[in-house]
Amino acid sequence: MRFTFLLSALSVIIPLHGNATTIKIATTAPDGTALMVELREAAKVVEERTDGSVKFKFYTGGVMGDDFTVKRKIRARQLHGGIVQTSVYTNDLPNLNLYSLPMLFQSHEEVTEVRSKLDSVLMKELEESGEVPIGFSAVGFAYAMGTKQLDTIQQIRRSKVWTPQGDPIAKQNLRVFGITPIPLPVGDVLTGLQTGLINTIASPPVAAIALQWHTQVKYVLDIPLQYVYTIYSIDQRMFNRLSESHQQVVLSEMNNALTRAEKQLIEEHDEALEVMLEEGVELITPDADALAEWQKLSQDAISEWLENDQVDQESYELLEDALEQFRNEHSQ
Repeated sequence: MRFTFLLSALSVIIPLHGNATTIKIATTAPDGTALMVELREAAKVVEERTDGSVKFKFYTGGVMGDDFTVKRKIRARQLHGGIVQTSVYTNDLPNLNLYSLPMLFQSHEEVTEVRSKLDSVLMKELEESGEVPIGFSAVGFAYAMGTKQLDTIQQIRRSKVWTPQGDPIAKQNLRVFGITPIPLPVGDVLTGLQTGLINTIASPPVAAIALQWHTQVKYVLDIPLQYVYTIYSIDQRMFNRLSESHQQVVLSEMNNALTRAEKQLIEEHDEALEVMLEEGVELITPDADALAEWQKLSQDAISEWLENDQVDQESYELLEDALEQFRNEHSQ
């Protein structure tokens, strides 16, 4: 009797590893990047802190498909979460694209300030849709890169410009800029550059190096065209299977991992651009007229977003106010 009671007590204290919950997360991010290194480390800590009851399995490099495919697989319960571009939420939660407005930010400091005031608002929208938001993850500023000169918008219009396949936001922005893009999956971009199917891309330097795209380009236009970021979330149905204490462990460790990864990515952003320049890529600085044209077209694109309710006016005004306040405080 005593032995039976002891076994029962131990079964409560020590969870059976065979009953562990494994959370399957997919992303197109390559393994070995700062983001994945930090998330894998966080997953080990989660497993330790939950005594093996909660585990994570990451599918990286797009092996589960592009971001739109990942979202479909989450809904079909083939996956439990993902780290995906905001464009997959264009139809459901368009405000999540707010930070993607073209030529909105000029520095990481501006992004940090705005996000400190708006992240929680956007995360609440995601949570209300049935997902558990872990957080946003920065990739960096996208720059136009190509095998040919990129001094003016007219030159880029004559180029073979890549856009992510199925990405309505990128396609719309390029249309406003007068560019007819060639859609390709992320995994086909390197081959496209090698074969000449495309000759111009827009990418953060960190991503361009991680995906080896930088080996094919010769020029980079010195304009931060767009802030690129992803959203890490877990399906609420899976998350609710965890005990409350385990939920808190997951949220804490994974969010901390995103914070560490983002800090590292910001540091690597400028370093990655320097690496590209050291390897022979030429940095093109636009003249005043060319820059003014980019800025005008960017504002036209933002106006279209607002007119089409792709982001709501109130959220945009909150962002503008935060940005203006930051710039005023740091213009001295």
